[in-house]
Amino acid sequence: MLKLRSCMDEQEYRMYGEAIFRRVTALPEYRQSRNILCYASCRKEADTMRIIEAALQSGRTVALPKVTGPMEMMFLRIHSMDDLLPGFRGIPEPKASCREEIAEGLMIVPGTAFDRQMHRMGYGGGYYDTWLDRHGTSVTACALAYDFQMLQDVPCEPHDRFMDLIVTPTMTFRRGDREDDN
Repeated sequence: MLKLRSCMDEQEYRMYGEAIFRRVTALPEYRQSRNILCYASCRKEADTMRIIEAALQSGRTVALPKVTGPMEMMFLRIHSMDDLLPGFRGIPEPKASCREEIAEGLMIVPGTAFDRQMHRMGYGGGYYDTWLDRHGTSVTACALAYDFQMLQDVPCEPHDRFMDLIVTPTMTFRRGDREDDN
């Protein structure tokens, strides 16, 4: 999946990013949420920068993850894109002056592969699973994916949290939409 993602050309990346942006910002969960917890996309992950900027411009509270230890992170409020600096593994994170922790709202989640049963395969670090285990009932978890990242079945562990939504450039999946999902 990571190789397929890295092989996308810039035109595809921009086109898919625009489609995902339109779908996410049209979601009732997005429109009704005052808090957006998001990741800063990198390495051709589904683009979140426009989502972050739109949420900030609309006056929503926006928080991004900051790694605080092994399998530990917190979502800290940012006020602009200037509040981000390269952090863990070079991923943009809130800078030290960002201290307000946000733990409820619509949470935009990254991953490598997903399925219609609303399973998510992350990157193996356990950061999102650990955070969702603690705070998952206070967020609506919305994964972003390219269509090629949607598989028939994704391996999952007992501690894995199902996604509430999965948004691709062409489809939106909701937990409970199908009899075979969770």
